[in-house]
Amino acid sequence: MTHAAAVPALERGFGLSRRLAHHAAHTSFDQLNSATVTASKASILDATGVMIAASSLGEGCAAFVEIARASGAGPSTVLGHGFKTSPVMAAMANGAMAHALDFEDTHDATLVHPHAAAVPAALALAESLGGISGADLITAVATGADLACRLALGFVEPPQGHGYYLIPMLGMYAAAAACGKLLQLSEEELLEAFALASCQAICSDELVTYPPSHLRAIRDAFTAKAGIVGALLARQGVKAFDRPFEARGGLYGLHGGGRFDEQRMLADLGHVFEGSRVSHKPWPSCRGTHAHIEAAIKLARDHAITPANIADVHVTVSGFFAHLCEPPAQKPHPQTAIAAKFSAPFMVALALRNRTVTLADFEPSRLQDREIQAMAASVSHTIEKAWTGAAAARGAVAIRTAAGNRFAQDIEFPLGHPRNPMPRDAILAKFRDCVAHAAKPVGPAGTEALIDRISNLENLVDVRMIFAPEPGGS
Repeated sequence: MTHAAAVPALERGFGLSRRLAHHAAHTSFDQLNSATVTASKASILDATGVMIAASSLGEGCAAFVEIARASGAGPSTVLGHGFKTSPVMAAMANGAMAHALDFEDTHDATLVHPHAAAVPAALALAESLGGISGADLITAVATGADLACRLALGFVEPPQGHGYYLIPMLGMYAAAAACGKLLQLSEEELLEAFALASCQAICSDELVTYPPSHLRAIRDAFTAKAGIVGALLARQGVKAFDRPFEARGGLYGLHGGGRFDEQRMLADLGHVFEGSRVSHKPWPSCRGTHAHIEAAIKLARDHAITPANIADVHVTVSGFFAHLCEPPAQKPHPQTAIAAKFSAPFMVALALRNRTVTLADFEPSRLQDREIQAMAASVSHTIEKAWTGAAAARGAVAIRTAAGNRFAQDIEFPLGHPRNPMPRDAILAKFRDCVAHAAKPVGPAGTEALIDRISNLENLVDVRMIFAPEPGGS
């Protein structure tokens, strides 16, 4: 499968980059079906809540917030902190908070987080522009998220293991597309925006194996900033190059060996928006741990298993998520919250003892919990190489009790997946819990106002109304 894969006859003559830019430039709100609109609003709500929670809980975020504050006042809100700054700096600060808790939604088919950069960048730009309707914001976010997912679907081989951490890097294209929509860029300008964004955000996969790293958590500060800056520069006429995806020095030339599956990437383009197929996270940890968390909770509840009667635990992970268990000597003893969230042994031990996983479980003192660390150290693992692609988030847990009984649970579609969705009430409960952790308290009335405004986003005439204070509020 290469760039020569067939496309419809009317679309021949368009290179891949031009085809995607043409689609992004010409997508309008009335082309979105009701499921896409509903899903985009749910993702904007979820992302907003997660960023607000990270305003007090996100490791490494304070530095970005203070840099944004020091840059001066502006029109765009830094979520959870109660001040406004320039759109670029707000996008960067909010981008840092978007993934800091690893609680934002995930496209399980590719493991991309398509809203982590797009939402903070689009919100910041929309506030600065003024007059951007809720329908415009929904269209921009849906278009950007769709692009990131489709670019991920285009990889012929898994896009990791070559020195770059590509999952967050794909988010910068989502941010650039979303911001380009809000700026009403032409398709030619969008091509430049994608190229200009790509020249700014490079993630090394060294951050995955460096235990003290905060970068794994706050990476989308750089991708959100790259996206908004790329779009703003393109609007000013700055030129970079015109084939950001298929050129020798483009996305697939640099990171895919020059190969990509154009047919898979463009399937149902304009009819299906891949961002509507995301999984919402019930637990604040790497999506690759969720099947194991769900399995552990189910086994503990169904069989009355407690830490005292566990002899040993075995987990099965996909090849994509082998790093959740390796190196095995390191994983039971995470040094940071984000390292804990990327440790299947630690997360399984936590889930078995508490029968849930909450935001409070990642406070520094709790990472040193000796009971959890001891149980995590008893967890062995197997890598199932057959679980590839959309099956990468699958996981299994087997427990042998002190009495010699063995119980096992395999989770193919973890909770939150479109085939195993979180109920609306659970999504709202998650949002309320997240907002309760705001660095600057929001209060119940403010929280419900946010829910109401984002839930009815398509009816807002100006996105700035989302963060308008309640009457009588500050």
